[in-house]
Amino acid sequence: MMERTMNPENVLTQRDWSEEELLGNGFRYYQRIKRVVLARELPQEEAPLKMRYHYDELIATAGYMICFAADWRKKKTLYEYYHWPVAPDHFSSLYADWDDPRWKPRRGEKHLLLLGCCPYYNAVGVWAKVLQQPQMILGTEHRDPFEVPAGAWLMLAAKGAAMGAPYWNFDKAFRQRFIVE
Repeated sequence: MMERTMNPENVLTQRDWSEEELLGNGFRYYQRIKRVVLARELPQEEAPLKMRYHYDELIATAGYMICFAADWRKKKTLYEYYHWPVAPDHFSSLYADWDDPRWKPRRGEKHLLLLGCCPYYNAVGVWAKVLQQPQMILGTEHRDPFEVPAGAWLMLAAKGAAMGAPYWNFDKAFRQRFIVE
C-alpha cells in the first residue's frame, strides 16, 4: 500500500470566508433544527478528555464545554451519554440558553441536570456541502489534520469566534440536526 504524503496546502483550517467564496466552492447555508443540548464546562480534574468516534478522535482541555445528548434512558455515568466538545469561545458564539418554557426533561436529561449540566440550544446554522472526494481538515479539537471521507458533509461554522471552523458529519446525523430541503 502506498503511503499518502500530506501537503499542508490541502488541509482546510479555520479562516474567514466571504459569502461569494462559500457559494463558489459549493457550500450552502443550512438552518439548524432547534433541540435542547445539555452542557457543562470540563473541569481541570477531568482534563484532557479524549473522545473517540467512528473515524475520529477529539481532545478537550479544561474549560471546554462538553455537550451531551440524552434520550429516555438514564445512563450509569456522565460520559456514557453521547457527547462532544466545543471550544469555550465557540460555545459562547453558537449556543444560547434554552428558552422553551414547555420543555419537560426526559429521564436521561434529568440525570444530566443532576450531574451539573445546563440546558442550551445551538442557535446558528452552518455552511455545508457533501464532499465528492476526501478532504483533510484541522478542526479546533484535533491535534493533527484529519481526513473527512467522501460522501460526508463538510461544515463550516457560520458565526462569531467559530466562523469558518471546519468540522463534519455523516448524512443521517447532518439531516437530524439541520433543515435540508
